Amino acid sequence: MYKKILVIFSIMMISALALSGCATTRNVEGKPIMSSSVNKIINGVTTKKQILQMYGPPLSIKRNILKPAVEIYKYRFRYKKYTHLGDEILTSATRKLTEKLNITFRHNIVIAHSFTTQGNISLKEILKNKNKSNTQ
Repeated sequence: MYKKILVIFSIMMISALALSGCATTRNVEGKPIMSSSVNKIINGVTTKKQILQMYGPPLSIKRNILKPAVEIYKYRFRYKKYTHLGDEILTSATRKLTEKLNITFRHNIVIAHSFTTQGNISLKEILKNKNKSNTQ
């Protein structure tokens, strides 16, 4: 009797998954940060105005009360592609890319910057090409 109930339950679960199907969603935050533009940032030379022209407004601005002339601009780009099976019973991020650009200013001049990339580097090339085609 127990085996019969288990078999019926298994068939019902498989049927429910098959009827609900698969879906793909994407979560995109920010704009891709091109390393070629990051290479143009020169500490001690590049101005805040030039950074704003290149990247637009930052995701966040950090200021220190003890050092009012210093501020840090933080730019982020996140891309995740999720594959869902069923009603989100099984969800996994199949492609991920995160880019972070931090720029430190003193008196509106860049004094330091850092750029990091994590995730699928080939995805970065796809997004870079897609970004080029959208701007043309």
